Amino acid sequence: MERASQGVKAPATVPAPVAAPAPAPPASGAAATPARPGSKLRTDVKLRDVYKLGKTLGTGGFSVVKLATDRATGVEYACKIMALPPVGQEVGENENTREDIFKEIDLLCGMNHENVIFLKEYFEEGNKVYLITELLTGGELLEAVLKRGSYTEAEARLCFVQVLRGIEYLHSKNVVHRDLKLENLLLAKQDDISLVKIADFGLAKHAVNGMQTICGTPQYVAPEVIVGAKGHVYGPGVDMWSAGVVLYILLGGYPPFWSDSEPQLFDMIRKGKYSFADPVWNKVSDAAKELIRKLLVVDPTKRLTATEALQHQFILEGNFQPPSTPKGPR
Repeated sequence: MERASQGVKAPATVPAPVAAPAPAPPASGAAATPARPGSKLRTDVKLRDVYKLGKTLGTGGFSVVKLATDRATGVEYACKIMALPPVGQEVGENENTREDIFKEIDLLCGMNHENVIFLKEYFEEGNKVYLITELLTGGELLEAVLKRGSYTEAEARLCFVQVLRGIEYLHSKNVVHRDLKLENLLLAKQDDISLVKIADFGLAKHAVNGMQTICGTPQYVAPEVIVGAKGHVYGPGVDMWSAGVVLYILLGGYPPFWSDSEPQLFDMIRKGKYSFADPVWNKVSDAAKELIRKLLVVDPTKRLTATEALQHQFILEGNFQPPSTPKGPR
């Protein structure tokens, strides 16, 4: 299964994520990718003419993220650096092809919402691609949950309404994230849950229905993704299942589906087998638990959409102001 990684864990030990081999170095002289309509590819200048690269902010199986400071304004951004395999080169099962990388960039180029990470521009130089995004210094929501254990209902609601707004926006653009989890929800500032953003579009797809690829993170994956039947397809409802898992963890401090055995875990997910039996749920409102139940529905046709979830009693109790309208490129 693509993109298996560790989530908030129950008392048992979660296997460490499998590290994907780094992409093979692309052949020198590989042709640059032509700019697409609406692209944010900069070809008029070099990256280092515009930005000064600083310390490493993070690393992953396919990328390195560094601090980038605009030389003219002093504004700080994040620079995600990815190696580009040669055009047409076959890669391993867990590696990104050149086409995969540019599909992710194309999706980000069209995003402009306060709860979705913003791509300012990107550069393609020397068989590498450099993505300049807004700088988010608060870390992963996962880290915040591990630090806190769980959130109060008011705090969980504040986090979750932002996740729902981000999902609603993506789905309005016919984009399905397919890997929503606490690790891919980032805080703009340290210990501040007032601004949460959806990030990492490596598995996202521009489609409404008809997706077949088995992908995602085991603890968060929707049952229709792992049904195992030939020709079975799924749609944007997979993001809403993952959102239900996120809300469960925010309120309970542990995942709804857990097993040391991945086949057993998937069996639990296919059956929608979870409970609120732990004493921690005694202090959680019926409205919150009802919303979780309406998201962790095995039949995707009966699962709430993001728009419907935003109208649920649990969310409305927060009396949130309408989201601000995006103000164009930043």
